Amino acid sequence: MRNESAARGTAVFLDRDGTLNHDTGYVTSPEQLVLFSGVPEAIARLNRLGAMVLLVTNQSAIGRGMMTIEGLESIHERLAELIRPYGARIDGIFFCPHHPQDGCGCRKPKAGLIHQAVARFALDVSQCYLVGDKRSDLEAARTASVPGVLVMTSSYSADVVRARDAGQVPIDYVADSFVHAVDWIEQQIMNRDNRIRHNR
Repeated sequence: MRNESAARGTAVFLDRDGTLNHDTGYVTSPEQLVLFSGVPEAIARLNRLGAMVLLVTNQSAIGRGMMTIEGLESIHERLAELIRPYGARIDGIFFCPHHPQDGCGCRKPKAGLIHQAVARFALDVSQCYLVGDKRSDLEAARTASVPGVLVMTSSYSADVVRARDAGQVPIDYVADSFVHAVDWIEQQIMNRDNRIRHNR
């Protein structure tokens, strides 16, 4: 039986492009947002567990003049529409609009987006996870002291594994899909909940 309180206080940070949807280089319109199979159902599982689901995404297309913030909002409205029929929701969206050369503090691999979310929701990073497909995602997770899960769902993922094998990037788990990443996170949450109940 699913314990809906097991993940209370837990947040799962999700990269977007290449993790939830196909990475076409720059997703600049709602029509370009194509989710991987099983993503809505997996997000709904996290919701039912009681975990907060938070998007943390670099969107330099804004800084490059390829898209407006309003355009990004329309894409995220489309994301909500695609997952809503499955009982899934995103609880918060944190994005970096800056050009890579702007020197901001929020663009991954910096941990600014995670820190924003932690401050806004008073999160305990020891109870959080991050799922992403790129080295910048895993480096942001390391900087924020959040366990990082790599999904092998984009052309960048194999390079991240090689960096891990060279001792350059720590990865807590490697999953071949977002669904399997959520399987692992769910198991970690349930194991933690069982330990807490055992120690009472």
